[in-house]
Amino acid sequence: MADISTKQPLKDLLDNPQKISEVMEDPGKFGMDVYKSLSNQNKMYLSFAAGVGLIIYGFMLRKQEK
Repeated sequence: MADISTKQPLKDLLDNPQKISEVMEDPGKFGMDVYKSLSNQNKMYLSFAAGVGLIIYGFMLRKQEK
């Protein structure tokens, strides 16, 4: 797997398309590497956005039951 030690792993993927195939082999590891490379503030923003998304998804599922 490609080393995600840079602060811009997504830009690195665009610069080196070979890494895209490596990401497709193990997307979970790539996602965790990207998450670990984020600052604590960005991790909080991402967690907040995920929580809001889950709440909205729950409301949508509840609406579909009726």
